[in-house]
Amino acid sequence: MEFRSLIDQFQRRGSDYFSSLIGRPPGPEDDLSNGAEPPPGPSIPVPPATASNDPKSRTIIINAAQREKYIGNRISTAKYSIFSFLPSFLFEQFRRYSNIFFLTIALLQQIPDVSPTGRYTTLVPLIFILSVSALKEIVEDIKRHRADSEINNREVEVLKNGHWDWIKWRNVSVGDFVKIKNETFFPADIALFSSSEPQGLCYIETSNLDGETNLKVRQGLPETAGMLETKDLSGLSGVLECELPNRHLYEFAGKLRLNDGQDLAIGPDQVLLRGAKLQNTMWIFGIIIYTGHETKLMKNSTAAPLKRSTVDKLTNTQIIMLFWLLILVSFLSALMSLLVADEKMWYIPNSRDLATATFWSKLVSFLYNLLTFVILYNNLIPISLTVTLEVVRFIQAMFINWDIDMYHVESNTPAMARTSNLNEELGQVRYIFSGSYLTSSLTNVLMAFPGVYIPYMQNSWILF
Repeated sequence: MEFRSLIDQFQRRGSDYFSSLIGRPPGPEDDLSNGAEPPPGPSIPVPPATASNDPKSRTIIINAAQREKYIGNRISTAKYSIFSFLPSFLFEQFRRYSNIFFLTIALLQQIPDVSPTGRYTTLVPLIFILSVSALKEIVEDIKRHRADSEINNREVEVLKNGHWDWIKWRNVSVGDFVKIKNETFFPADIALFSSSEPQGLCYIETSNLDGETNLKVRQGLPETAGMLETKDLSGLSGVLECELPNRHLYEFAGKLRLNDGQDLAIGPDQVLLRGAKLQNTMWIFGIIIYTGHETKLMKNSTAAPLKRSTVDKLTNTQIIMLFWLLILVSFLSALMSLLVADEKMWYIPNSRDLATATFWSKLVSFLYNLLTFVILYNNLIPISLTVTLEVVRFIQAMFINWDIDMYHVESNTPAMARTSNLNEELGQVRYIFSGSYLTSSLTNVLMAFPGVYIPYMQNSWILF
């Protein structure tokens, strides 16, 4: 009996929890312990009726000024800004052990009694390396800023004062009614009201979101599907309550309360996400619910990472090995300089005579000699290697952009190398996954396979 009472208590608590989600007090029909069937209702959870006071929900007032200030619709996918460029760039560059080594050598060369070479012998090439890398990063990031500007300056029709005005995407705000036409991307996350198709249907392509090119169906609510005229939208009043911005592409919970006070549940079938494209539909009407970096597309995107290629990692490992070899050779040379200090040699000044020197004097001399030989042998780690890699990558990225074989004629889209740090990673295959030809979705995948290189084989190149 105690076990049965625990089960009843657990079921009542679960009923109270789900009742708080849908915004109504628990009733006797929620008690499933008596074997009764659950009451019929929408499968999509609706925010509570008091969502306007709930910090876990967003309230959008239709055709009125919003109570809260939401972020704008401007987006940025660039890697750097004016203020973050210098620290981010230096952090990325000095993750390479070669740059740390050359910086150390350049600092040692500033000590007159230690350096047998000029003070700027290593500093000038290092500055040149960093300048070339900075120029390359600036050029590539300018391309990202231009791509962002092109997207932010696209135009869309927005309902203003009873008529449609063309405004830029960056000026779209939450609560605006927009009109999207066929073959057009959605500027933000939109709640669908009506469309040119019967019953508020529309078709969208979500290849930018999930990679699928097959069209998906979205449908407005029956209560809003009949709003086909501008006056129907301009005279509308009410409140749309929905969840806070999140990264879940296939989940959405909202509630629309129009003039009559009736609550209408809004689910994923009524949401058009930024990055999707309207297809086979003349136009749709909708209201903006999420903008800018609060859209689900931008929530799933991450900041541009500081990537390193396999060549960079291999170079770092080899530089560590060369560094310890350099220390070993310098140590042996400094040690030999102490052993021959007792002999009189015409090319060694009397000031370097250590025959009568004390132990501490010999130790200081040994350390000075060690640093001197480190500077002398620093060419063991070639500073030209970094310059060569940066120049070759930059030029190779230009050839990728010019490659006619990578140009897509149908969409008039050339190849664009957004970064040249990973050029050598192109075409590398680590795993091969195979699957059946029949899948749950119908997609059209066109790939050209001109050849493959398989190492450790007699005939490594296989051309098709």
